Amino acid sequence: MDKRKIRTVLLVFLTITIFGLSYYICISKLKNTNLKKDRYQVENNKGRDALTVNSSAEGIISTGSNVIFKTKYAKSNEIIIDKEEKARDISAKNKSQIEETYKDEGYKVQSMTPSEVIMMREVDKYAPNKYVLGIKDQCIAIYKTDKDGNMFIENDKRDITDIRIDKLKQADIQLLTRGDNYFQCDTREEAESRLEDYE
Repeated sequence: MDKRKIRTVLLVFLTITIFGLSYYICISKLKNTNLKKDRYQVENNKGRDALTVNSSAEGIISTGSNVIFKTKYAKSNEIIIDKEEKARDISAKNKSQIEETYKDEGYKVQSMTPSEVIMMREVDKYAPNKYVLGIKDQCIAIYKTDKDGNMFIENDKRDITDIRIDKLKQADIQLLTRGDNYFQCDTREEAESRLEDYE
């Protein structure tokens, strides 16, 4: 064989050897890093009142974790924190067990870590203590929402306008019926100014 062929064969052999060694070293490093990470998590969980968290979404929460309850008001797309409390009777439970505990109240687990659980429920209402535009007796009206988001008319003479819905576009009627964040206002004056769009 001539020197050129020998050099080419040696170069190919050397390239394959270097690639193989690099691959082996990288895989070994990754395995060691994952093992160290797993050991670190186990050591950090020692002394806690919780089971080790799985890599699955069915984690376990620990005693003293924060549980945050939120409500999403679908008509205005607003999310309000209802309450926060420390985990007591739900500690060391997984996601499905926690949802079972609060299913009567309508809450579901939105996110969950060993130290915090966020529970969310969705209601088809506007947010509490707001003024909203709606329809009453085929006319646009200004409603008030109570602490639970239920709509009511405070004063029939003042809050039911003479703006009839048969003069509105079909899309506006659907929005007023279905609800939209645009129709939710913090004050009566703000709600009255929204009425100008329909006069």
